[in-house]
Amino acid sequence: MIFKTELRADLILLVTALIWGFAFVFQSTGMEHIGPITFVFGRFVVATLAIIPIWYFIEKPKHIFVWEPTDKKALQLGIIMVIGMLLQQAGLLYTTVSRAGFLTGVYIVFVPILGVFMGSKTQWPTWLGVSFALLGLYFLAQIEVTHFLLGDSLILLSSVLWALHVIYTGKVANQMSVFRLMFLQFAFSTLISGVAMITFEVWDWQAVKEAAGALLFVGVLSSCVGFSLQVVGMRTAPASHAALILSFEAIFAAIGGWWLLGEYLTTTELIGCGLILTGGLLSQLKLFIRSHPGERLHP
Repeated sequence: MIFKTELRADLILLVTALIWGFAFVFQSTGMEHIGPITFVFGRFVVATLAIIPIWYFIEKPKHIFVWEPTDKKALQLGIIMVIGMLLQQAGLLYTTVSRAGFLTGVYIVFVPILGVFMGSKTQWPTWLGVSFALLGLYFLAQIEVTHFLLGDSLILLSSVLWALHVIYTGKVANQMSVFRLMFLQFAFSTLISGVAMITFEVWDWQAVKEAAGALLFVGVLSSCVGFSLQVVGMRTAPASHAALILSFEAIFAAIGGWWLLGEYLTTTELIGCGLILTGGLLSQLKLFIRSHPGERLHP
């Protein structure tokens, strides 16, 4: 039963990684029409509106706009989310989809490191998997010091915030409704990015219409569906383990870049994908390790 529960959580997180990986393509093409802040604001407007009918259909909440004590945690997560998204979106102006996928995936390293300082325990199979995945991500993106440009730095900085987001999501996931948590995060992110957009960019309805397809994908699938699946998956999976599976988005970003943008993978990059998959399999060793027969290995 424990194995099936954890396998279900892993599959949910893998689907999340698939959605997020392909989202890089739409995040990049969407900025052919609008600026990064406007794009972030647009995606969260769509996400906020999309989550409400889903939330109402599944849970039929009686009080949506009534403040609750746990809402403070959703506000904190929303702040982390919107800053991370703004940095990532700005970074995509100066770097490629595949490099952005790699540098975002680096948060798998930050999660266990930050988790240690927050009192979390990380088992050795996860660390072994992280090592393989990180090596694979290196091959996948062909990172060189001379190519570490402004865009790469912004993406890398955003990966630190995604690591924090993964850790805090794991702590909050069981304390409140998944849909309320998502709605509040999106609403707070909309407010913050909206203020930033008015301050630094100009709203252009025609440009927004031209970017509508990209905004709908990232708003509904990447933000609304993706982050909701993340919360559901992390109700069972430990933060470090979840981060490792979510790092597969780098592979899906590379696939999306090849399929939709004509970016081809070299032999070296394919080796990188194989190493990441190996890291994911190694992380599953914890499912078979028991201190005593029938005893679950705690994260």
